[in-house]
Amino acid sequence: MKKIILALILLTLLLILFPPRKDILSITNGGFKQDPNQPQHNCLVRVVTVSQDGLDEKPGKPILDATMIRLNRAASFQPDIVCLPETLTRDKPELVPGPTTRRLSKWARENSCYVICPITTRSEGKIFNSAILIDRQGNILGRYDKIHPTEGELDNSICPGKIYPPVFQTDFGIIGIQICFDVNWHAQWRRLKEKGADIIFFPSAFPAARQLKTLAWLNQCFIVSSTKTRASSIFDISGDIIETTGKYRHWAGAVLPVGKKLFEIDFHISKIRKIEQKYGSKVSIQWYHDDDLVSLASLDPDLTVADLIDEFELTPHPAYIQRAQNAQDKRRPVQMPTQQ
Repeated sequence: MKKIILALILLTLLLILFPPRKDILSITNGGFKQDPNQPQHNCLVRVVTVSQDGLDEKPGKPILDATMIRLNRAASFQPDIVCLPETLTRDKPELVPGPTTRRLSKWARENSCYVICPITTRSEGKIFNSAILIDRQGNILGRYDKIHPTEGELDNSICPGKIYPPVFQTDFGIIGIQICFDVNWHAQWRRLKEKGADIIFFPSAFPAARQLKTLAWLNQCFIVSSTKTRASSIFDISGDIIETTGKYRHWAGAVLPVGKKLFEIDFHISKIRKIEQKYGSKVSIQWYHDDDLVSLASLDPDLTVADLIDEFELTPHPAYIQRAQNAQDKRRPVQMPTQQ
């Protein structure tokens, strides 16, 4: 009895001295925000995308087996998250969990990696073009249903998903998902960014290369595409392609510093140079000379771009544009209504 009492006292002291760490994110207005009471941490996220280009296997298990071969090769990159192509099995609708998600859950658990598993799903009597998010332990973390199916999909009983896209919390940040034809509805992408998405994943039948370059730049977020045909690519917040699949390797991987920001050169040239001098190899700085822009990323797990923004009083590009807009509006002459 004395041993039990002593153990309880010791446990109480440990809880007082080392309280359990609260979740660093809290849900607000349908999105997430970082808890300011928790220590900051700079996340370098290892992402992988897989292409099914050149696979001629029959729908169902054959094409899934062939895709798994490529996925297993990509495991050498030790990714934090992988994205697979739209409706990757080309098979009939499945319940979730089902045969495909169970197989990918096992892979996720064995490789301690998130997996985006896009399949046709059946739920509550309806059929959806879905992307299932599986966590590192192989659990189903969430699901995105394609909001804008094509006319052909609608004719084949695919039901549109709910109009507002969700975001998903991972242990490295907030992500969003869009699927194929969704690329044409730009407001959805903006909404994901506004809700805090650092990376938007894009399972698709085709690369949508021009659109994704534009969307990455407009929203200043990373985009990872995974395609049935042609190249799967990883896009920088500038819109540039970081990595892509091709003839000799059907998967691509990259390390994404998710805190990366773009800045207008106005008021920032000398400050960025000071950062470069002080932090050297701990940061990555890229000058876009013809755009009057510069990007800043931290390569040090203990140093965030937010820290650098505070230390050097930087203004990220979107905030700078908004500040300029506010100043312009204050000085704009009042226009009288035009008489008809």
